[in-house]
Amino acid sequence: MEQRQLQFFVAVAEELNFTRAARRTHAVQSTVSASIRALEKTLGTPLFERSTTRVALTEAGRALLPEARRALDQLDQARAAVDSLRAGVTGSLRVGTLAGLTAVDLPALVGDFRRRHPGVHLGLRVDAAGSEGLLRGLREHTLDVAFVGLETPTVPDLRVEPIATFQPRLLVPADHPLAGGGPVSPAALADEAFVDLPPGFCARTRTDNDFRRAGVSRTIAVEVSDLTTVPGYVASGIGLALVPPLSTEDVAAVAAVDLDPPASTWTLAVARLDAPPTRATRAFLDLVDSHVSHRDRY
Repeated sequence: MEQRQLQFFVAVAEELNFTRAARRTHAVQSTVSASIRALEKTLGTPLFERSTTRVALTEAGRALLPEARRALDQLDQARAAVDSLRAGVTGSLRVGTLAGLTAVDLPALVGDFRRRHPGVHLGLRVDAAGSEGLLRGLREHTLDVAFVGLETPTVPDLRVEPIATFQPRLLVPADHPLAGGGPVSPAALADEAFVDLPPGFCARTRTDNDFRRAGVSRTIAVEVSDLTTVPGYVASGIGLALVPPLSTEDVAAVAAVDLDPPASTWTLAVARLDAPPTRATRAFLDLVDSHVSHRDRY
């Protein structure tokens, strides 16, 4: 089983298209197809189901994919460990992030990284499943590093570097009866509609758990994937929200109200697999702290 075969296999598995996989790996399609056939012959089983209209992974292909990614990552790490003659950091870096994140100045971070390491191809990705999807991307080796929201500052099989811990509060329209009042209990919000993130996002998980422990069922009126857009929806009267301090509150007609008991905190962190990082990953992580814009709001 050769490295190039694994590279072709991963490209086809992710693209589910031989033409795009060939373009991505800078090879001709016939070479990619021949390599996949040779790999299937070596393994004694088909890795893809092929038809004139679609390409899909077989059960064997799905089993091989995470192992192939892991093997390629380990080859990259081994090469980097002995490649003392190469000038600068090269390779690729896949970064996952949360939508609307402002606690880290990501454009400035990426710009700084690119100026220092122009030989690294850097890709950014937001996952529709929020932190849950980003953590899955790390474990499946489709991401090298990710900014995630966590219920706890430690996660099995991942290396986590906390950036900030947030205390959510209740956000209400500025003219809501609760605005300007004292702390409110979850039970008092049983008849209210809410704006929230989709399931899989850490902030949503924490809020669901808090209300479940209080024995209160919530009505979710609207789900949005970007936390910073929530104040606008709250101001429009769609519903209330449990959010950490947000910079976008300053331009929305909303008010923050404390909960009693306080909502559970959650941690913004940068995470990677608990394994020796590539040089590109280490170089990126070394710059994160200097580009944290603020730790008091998301």
